[in-house]
Amino acid sequence: MPLVSIGIPAWNEERNIEQTLCSLFDQSVFVEAEKLHNQYKWEIVVVPNGCSDATASKARDALERLFSSKPNLAVGCKVVELESGGKSNAWNHYVHEFSDSSADYLILIDADIEFGHPRTIENVLKAIKENPVADVIVDLPLKDIVKKEKPNWFEKLSISASNISLSGPPGISGSFYCARASLLRQIWMPEGLSSEDGYLRAMVITNLFRSPVDESRVVRAADASHYYEAESTLSGIFQHQVRMVIGTTFNCYLTWDTLHFATDPDGPGAGVTIRNRTRNDPHWYPRFINNCIKNHGWWVLPRGMVFGRYVGLNELKGFGWLRRFIVLTAGLLFDLPVMLYANHKIKSGNAVGFW
Repeated sequence: MPLVSIGIPAWNEERNIEQTLCSLFDQSVFVEAEKLHNQYKWEIVVVPNGCSDATASKARDALERLFSSKPNLAVGCKVVELESGGKSNAWNHYVHEFSDSSADYLILIDADIEFGHPRTIENVLKAIKENPVADVIVDLPLKDIVKKEKPNWFEKLSISASNISLSGPPGISGSFYCARASLLRQIWMPEGLSSEDGYLRAMVITNLFRSPVDESRVVRAADASHYYEAESTLSGIFQHQVRMVIGTTFNCYLTWDTLHFATDPDGPGAGVTIRNRTRNDPHWYPRFINNCIKNHGWWVLPRGMVFGRYVGLNELKGFGWLRRFIVLTAGLLFDLPVMLYANHKIKSGNAVGFW
């Protein structure tokens, strides 16, 4: 019987961790335990990391209450605290140490999400079994403002922009995904990585940079979704986008500019390269990024980032083309100051750790 391990990294999430765990236990795989538990074995691992609040105790209390309300639910469960913070640090410990070594599938969940579809986990597991080429299954990440009956114009624009970004090949949202354990255990993340999901996707679609890009390695499951908290102010969205641009830039330095060329197609893969380098020097990553910045000119962002929104626009016709062009252009007018500010932050040496 396959074992599914669910990992929940958490940093100062005492306000949200109970709600997320309750939403998890409302999933069909736990509600319909008698019907579905014959298909899988389960474990839940919460990883509070670098917390200065009561995240760990809140998680333990919530799990105790939830299990007491479901006395027949056979699920392994533990809360493992880490003194050092950082999502990449928590990810490495969960994947390589805390999760059951016999697990077939690993599901990563942020500690502040709410599931949308009640069969999200059931359906992503179904999808990974039905897609032998796929290594990672994602759901539909939805901004929580889509639940509002009457979103304002700003929120409508934000929702439209999200819908367009979701129309292309599926990305990996770090807030929820399901992956084959055999693949994730070949991957290590550098300490202090700025954007874990972008780095992970690059590793997945290239088979750890041993193969040409294959988008079919990441698949979006049908009838699977979760809600995450959307930025509600212009300044909040601006800062979020700056972080995204900086993270994407640093990921390009590491993945497409370095690992892509330095990895032996017949070797163990780029994950081992990262593991070995981190073991020899845990703090190599910031120095690597600073060196990359020095080797660039005034413009340090990846080529093609400015007009990246327009990729695929020529495939549309008529009103659909016009509608998307208008939304994309509005997004570009917002993107330009974001990119200029992110470029300034990077060149001024204030971007490493900005995340």
